[in-house]
This record gives sequence, structure tokens and C-alpha cells, in this order.
Amino acid sequence: MKPKKIEYFAKDRREILPLRIVTDAAMSTRGLHGGRILPVVLLDTAGRPDIDDLIRLHQIVNEPGDYIYYWGQIEGHKGTVAIFLKFIRPVEILAIIEFDIVRHGFLIDLTLSGQGIYIARANGEDDLFSKAIDRPRLLVELGDTGFGKKWNEIFHKQVAEHFRDSGLSKSQSINAAKSAISELRKIGSLKMNDIIPSFPAE
Repeated sequence: MKPKKIEYFAKDRREILPLRIVTDAAMSTRGLHGGRILPVVLLDTAGRPDIDDLIRLHQIVNEPGDYIYYWGQIEGHKGTVAIFLKFIRPVEILAIIEFDIVRHGFLIDLTLSGQGIYIARANGEDDLFSKAIDRPRLLVELGDTGFGKKWNEIFHKQVAEHFRDSGLSKSQSINAAKSAISELRKIGSLKMNDIIPSFPAE
């Protein structure tokens, strides 16, 4: 099937530049979101004060607002996938978060299985979520868009290529990818009833 192309209209050039993930973590809170583990991404928002304002605003109104979202790949960006977030209310903002498939594959898995992701601002290149776990953050709920099946194919293929580049044979790379992803998903399937309240994934 030919990939579907979606066009977004940005207010300025800054909006079409993907937000860089400085570091990440994962957290689960008893009694919230079914106790499921959700990723937290600390983003480089330099040049994007609108993103900082959006996060702060949501701390005040305590409502998610209106937004639409799509999973996809940016044309010409090999080895990555992105989530395109178009916030409509209370403010209109386009945000693109791009993930390296091998490095951030677990985050994508958690986002899809938990159907949500926390977005926060990174306070410098050496920031860690554990340095300020009470920092303002925005929860973006992401329902099933059907991307999960495609993601499973992309994830296994990219991780297998990574092992192949490390010197394994083709069959060894495929088996290593299956094993590694299976172990990651065992962790991702845990809920608050099974684990300690929260843990950093830095």
C-alpha cells in the first residue's frame, strides 16, 4: 500500500521543525490512567516559547483541550518515526516529536500501549526527569489510530538492521530483534499494581 501523505499548515517555520528529545523517563501513578506506564519526554523547546506556554496553561486549566494527532514518518528522515500534534484549543499550535526508532523504540511502544505520553520542557542538556519530578508536564492522550501494526513491522525491521550492522548474520539479527523487543514489551506491560510508583528511564 502506498504511504498516505498528510499536509500540515504551520503558522511559521519553527512549527515544522521537530522538537528534539533531550532525555526521557517513564512513570506510572496508582489510580491514574489505569496504572499503565507512560513515557515522559523532556524536549528542547528553545525557540518554541509557545510550547512552554501551552504546558503551563494546561497546569492552570487542568483540561487537555482539543487536538488531533497522527503517527507517521517525515519524508527523507530514515530511521525515525514522528507524532504530529495539532493543538486547536485553548491555543492553536503544531508540534512534531520525532523519535529515533532504535534509541527511542521503547518510548514509542509505551506510548502506543499506554495510549498517552507526557511532554515537558528540558532544563538544559544535562537535565533528567528525576531532578524535578514535579515539573509542569502535559499529558497527551493518544487513542489507537491503527499505527500499532505498522509500527511492529518498522520496529522489528529497524532493530534487526541495527544488529546486522553490529556484525550478526541476517537470521541472528532477526532472532536478536525479536528477543530484545519481547523483553522490552514485558516491562511495558506492567502496571502500577505490579511495580514501585515511578522510575526513571534515563
